[in-house]
Amino acid sequence: MRIELLAARAGRTWVIDGFRLLRRAPLALLALTFIYLLVLMVATLIPLIGPFAPMMLTPALAVGVMHAVRTAEHGDLPTPQMLFAGFRASAGRAWRALLALGVINAASTLLALGLASLADGGTLLRIATGQVVSDDPSLQDSSLVFASLIFLLAYTPMQMALWFAPLFCAWHEQPPLKAMFFSLAAVMRNRWAFLQYALGWFAVALVASLAIQLLKMLLGSSPLLISLVLSPTSLVVLTALYCSFWATYRDVVRD
Repeated sequence: MRIELLAARAGRTWVIDGFRLLRRAPLALLALTFIYLLVLMVATLIPLIGPFAPMMLTPALAVGVMHAVRTAEHGDLPTPQMLFAGFRASAGRAWRALLALGVINAASTLLALGLASLADGGTLLRIATGQVVSDDPSLQDSSLVFASLIFLLAYTPMQMALWFAPLFCAWHEQPPLKAMFFSLAAVMRNRWAFLQYALGWFAVALVASLAIQLLKMLLGSSPLLISLVLSPTSLVVLTALYCSFWATYRDVVRD
């Protein structure tokens, strides 16, 4: 395995590639993303660990999503069963490492939320665990913005370490900590490309949000009309985002 050093402009290319890859098998990839989100939603019903179960499952399921996107890029049709490819990787041995990454992900998220709680009294933590309703007055508190920045600063290094780690565990049979080290090194080596990648997706989210607001003005405030527009748009953008994850791995990591 070799880590490539790419120009900063590669980050913009990854964003575009996300939509290009989606066009290879749009219905199959959109369906896979929907099933992925459904599995994570059902996982929240698990007793005791429900709020953190999705974070524990994400590394294993992410391997399945990347496998499906890679399949689409090669011209074949992804299937729903591919979502669980991570549990079968490395002759069925990778699931332990992927579960360990999931536990690390959940623990680091909880730690980052705990640090953020020092600024907002735990509002962000309650949002993350689904304990805040949309009309809760705490959502208007200015300290929530500061807490979000603290969470971002605390969790970003862990996100970098986990970016490629699931694929390193599943496809290169690396142990979790070693996979996280090489993932962090790969992202840092290409930090300017990843910065442009993040800014590119921020721009996409901003444009999509403005477009939805414009449609609200044109169509009125009907919940049904808004749902008919918002849900498909969100699913398309989210699927393209997942597809772009594969583009980062494809270009940065060489077997």
